[in-house]
Amino acid sequence: MKQIDLSLSRKNSKYSILIGKGLLDQPISILNNLQVSQVAIITNELVAHHYLESLILNLKKSDRTIGIVTILIGDGESYKSQASFNHVMDKLIEKQFKRNDLIIALGGGVIGDLTGFSAACYQRGIDFIQIPTTLLAMVDSSVGGKTAINHPKGKNLIGSFHQPLEVRIDTDCLTSLASREFHAGMAEVIKVAAIQDKQFFQWIECNRKSIIELDDDTLQEMIYSSCQLKSNIVAEDEREQGVRAILNFGHTFGHAIETIKNYNNILHGEAVAIGMVLAAKFSQQYHGLNVEFVTRLESIIRYFKLPTLLPKNISSKQMIGAMALDKKNHNSKLRLILPLKLGQAAIIEHTQEEVESFLRQYETV
Repeated sequence: MKQIDLSLSRKNSKYSILIGKGLLDQPISILNNLQVSQVAIITNELVAHHYLESLILNLKKSDRTIGIVTILIGDGESYKSQASFNHVMDKLIEKQFKRNDLIIALGGGVIGDLTGFSAACYQRGIDFIQIPTTLLAMVDSSVGGKTAINHPKGKNLIGSFHQPLEVRIDTDCLTSLASREFHAGMAEVIKVAAIQDKQFFQWIECNRKSIIELDDDTLQEMIYSSCQLKSNIVAEDEREQGVRAILNFGHTFGHAIETIKNYNNILHGEAVAIGMVLAAKFSQQYHGLNVEFVTRLESIIRYFKLPTLLPKNISSKQMIGAMALDKKNHNSKLRLILPLKLGQAAIIEHTQEEVESFLRQYETV
């Protein structure tokens, strides 16, 4: 098992990210240090079918008797909504959860974000644990305490920073993950390597066959490296006031695509993959980014069967409208995360007119 201890200076606290095979079957020892009387597990039917029973059996290994409540949410980005949030609140209130109780997120990014936001809001904040079951959640959304739900006009517009007590990453969960979901998760792995660590990017290129084959040692090493890179930035900038924003490489374009498509027929990682390519080509056009970077980025993205082109019937004007709501923007300009070279990126402002002109080249309306 691998472990990362993420230290947070703002609250002088830390939590552990545990990475290993079979962690769902190992006792959650942190529970023995808490005065928990009830635990709510938030998950969806697909994940519940595979892992809920194991988690419940695990919780029953605790030193004390704990009441267990299961809250099921629909599967998909459209369920990261105010309606789902209200459903969770109703259940917690109905079961009379207290501040010393606990919520567990068992699922992918949607479940993790919804659970974290619910935990942040219920009685002004109760503890929660992340147990991510998708690659994307393991390497990105479960780490760092960013929680949110979507609004019809934009992704993650309603949210809070609320750090988990612990993140438990069981690589066995990847064996039941649909290949499309696995590939989508690779977008976040590629992202963090491309903007932070050129050696890790090269490692992905060299180990891509073992990654696709789900070799467990390779997966553990990949997830550990991804989480470590993200943890370093979160420790420096927990609330995204500065450097943490570079982790949104590909997301400004990607979130706009998701919003325009109403979160249908595209996964988050797929949208981010397109967004990374667009951001790289934008940087190439406006900031002289080396063409080799763009070529290597597109190549590794395509290897993992991810899209690289702006979807049909999405106009540059629609993109600008959605991008204008991005949380990173400070004024009328758009703040873009642009790669400058392999392993380095910067936050650079551009006018809406410049970005719209660039995007017109890639319209297929």
